[in-house]
Amino acid sequence: MKTKKSVLFLSLALSSLVFNSCKKDSDNTPAPPDVDLAKVLAYPYSALTPAEQKVKLENESTGFLDNLNAAKASSAIEAFQNLEKLLEESPAEVIADKPVKNVKETIQYADAYGVFTWDNVKREWAKTASTSELKFIFPAKIGTTTNTAVFSAKAVSSGIAIVDSTVEYDWQTSTNIKYETTYYLPSSATGTLTISNAQAATIELTASYKDNKQTPVSSTFKITTNDGYVYSTSLNKATENNGSIQLTFNGKVLLEAVAKADIKIDELIDFKGNDNSALLGGANAYMKLTDNLMVVYKMDVQNYSKERNAIEKDYDTKRAALWFSNWEKDPNHYTLYGQYEKEQADKNAALWNKYVTAVLVSTKDGSKIADMVEVSEKDGENSDYYVWNTTTKSWVIDWNSYTKKYDRYAANSYLKFKDNTLVEASAYFSEGFDKLEDKWEDFTKAFDR
Repeated sequence: MKTKKSVLFLSLALSSLVFNSCKKDSDNTPAPPDVDLAKVLAYPYSALTPAEQKVKLENESTGFLDNLNAAKASSAIEAFQNLEKLLEESPAEVIADKPVKNVKETIQYADAYGVFTWDNVKREWAKTASTSELKFIFPAKIGTTTNTAVFSAKAVSSGIAIVDSTVEYDWQTSTNIKYETTYYLPSSATGTLTISNAQAATIELTASYKDNKQTPVSSTFKITTNDGYVYSTSLNKATENNGSIQLTFNGKVLLEAVAKADIKIDELIDFKGNDNSALLGGANAYMKLTDNLMVVYKMDVQNYSKERNAIEKDYDTKRAALWFSNWEKDPNHYTLYGQYEKEQADKNAALWNKYVTAVLVSTKDGSKIADMVEVSEKDGENSDYYVWNTTTKSWVIDWNSYTKKYDRYAANSYLKFKDNTLVEASAYFSEGFDKLEDKWEDFTKAFDR
């Protein structure tokens, strides 16, 4: 069972922020900074019909979309996206046994060195040893072969060490040999992107730690491009969990997401297991999509997490039993698989609607446009070359028979309007909003951990 992405890309922007938990004995759900949560949730429904509301939103968002779409022309953004793409294709081993797979990982080690040059023929990084710099030389444009971009990074050690150890059995001596790799986490890091010898962007990272814990209690990450874009994230876990993501262009905020939750950092860092006994309370978040359009979240984290874990565990157990049993002799194998897919989607949608309040509002009018709910529905099919053989009473491969075996299901995002009309989010918003989502995903993907 898969979950289709929301057209409002909320899971992308808020996933690392909303699904945090709160300390025990916290009776009040915290409100995000700068937003009166109770006031927003109490907004009356707009009197406009869904069709009229759609036209209004599109008209109000024209300038905003133009600014965001201009990101397509940013040479720095494209260069970072291409670096991300190449690191995914061929991870670079900046420290022994520590290959990095995205841009953000390149500055998460304080003692990483080497000059990595992209070899377009071999489709891999050629490494030259260095004891003073970490540098990536690669094509600035996606699909090109000339290495015109250089990304250089350096970091300051926090003194927090991480020791990775592995044990391998030596057959000659009949003993276990332990190997250790030690690396240090940064307290700060900077990076510079140049294209054709001209500076195109800078990256800044800061992190602070507590009690020698390896997880930072606060961190910031900022990318500034020479063509006007600033992408920044921050997270503060010291006493309460605050997180934010923001994209600006020439000083104007294009997108902003903020989340907040009470938290006891040591309990979170030391937490083991999936019973959620140490993770209590709620979390709130908001996301500003335009000057007037906002999505506000209120979530019961403890109960949502506890029940979601149970749903996932039940699904995994049932699915494993289907494959690790004598499945090829079971005529109901695919029927049960499809049944479990639908069952999981049904439960996930019901769980979201039970513990999450998500509202799309117009701050300009002070009105609620729609509630955001999830609906379980068919979302594709599973097909393969197996057919049931009535003679052998088993599933056998027939390369001439590629047939449907069961329906796939997903919990998809819907807008629920005043008159209870349900409209799928991806169908409601215009192509312009679809492009907005794609561009936001493209932009942030290069910097996600």
